[in-house]
Amino acid sequence: MAPNDPVETWTRARVISALASARAELLETIAGLTPREAERALAPGRWNTRETVLHLVARDRARLREMDAARDGTPVSWHGLGREETARLNAQEVGALRMNSWDQTLAMLDATRRELQERLATVPEEPAAVWQPSHAFGAMLEALHKHDRHHAEIIRRWRASHGL
Repeated sequence: MAPNDPVETWTRARVISALASARAELLETIAGLTPREAERALAPGRWNTRETVLHLVARDRARLREMDAARDGTPVSWHGLGREETARLNAQEVGALRMNSWDQTLAMLDATRRELQERLATVPEEPAAVWQPSHAFGAMLEALHKHDRHHAEIIRRWRASHGL
């Protein structure tokens, strides 16, 4: 977007669409992985695909927990966390879910995003300001679709480098 272009206005439909398309991209990226392949680390010392997907489940759950407060303008609890604090939070959240199998992980990924999409569909379209990335609620959702795409790209590159 050029400096003089108008700022794009986000709407409920646009946010829901962005979340759905980002999740579809992620699902395409993980499609066909076997449980064994999902256990292979994405890089030395990094999560495997199953753990990465558990991380995405945890982040959807965080949005569900903080949705009402963010809609009221309260910044999300992870807003402003530094790199180390974020890493600790992520490790704690994934650790609490780690016992789930690949099939259970995929089922949670679907169920949690479905619940999030259903809750978003009940949020009024007005005031439109809450849907904008400048608002705590809009920012929380803007980051979420980017987050899905970020992890989809990591997994896509890993699969390509391993011929999977």
